Amino acid sequence: MNIKSFRVLRTELKLIGWGALLNGFWEFAQSPLYTDHRLGAGHVLWTRLHCTGGDLLILLGAFWITAILFHGRDWWRRKSILPAIAIFTSLGFGYTAFSEWLNTEVVGAWAYAPAMPRLGVWGVSPLLQWLLLPPLIIYLGRRSRVRSDLFVASAKK
Repeated sequence: MNIKSFRVLRTELKLIGWGALLNGFWEFAQSPLYTDHRLGAGHVLWTRLHCTGGDLLILLGAFWITAILFHGRDWWRRKSILPAIAIFTSLGFGYTAFSEWLNTEVVGAWAYAPAMPRLGVWGVSPLLQWLLLPPLIIYLGRRSRVRSDLFVASAKK
């Protein structure tokens, strides 16, 4: 991959960077609210990393759909972005609500511990994650700068 490719993907790199950091922290912080701790530390580590990867896919999917609806990948840098942020956040939230219902109620892929606050069949923590983190990720992405010279140095090696 050359430097031009990194420049084209700068927005996605910001989303992935901030998304991995914030969603990874959230996934590990909410661990006590799930029942899989009895399966050992290795399992918990794997599932939280796996869930963080899934969060990044949801984040990118919501970003790209929002980009289509708002005619460009630069929607998050525009002055009037509240409607786009609402769509972006709603897409992630909606997918998460569906996935939580499917995986806890239908498939049984995971289960909530008694400590998980609930809103109907949904755990409150994953719903809050997708209400709070997407706007925060966009805010941090708008304020941060990706240094192109870092990519140039690594691309020359």
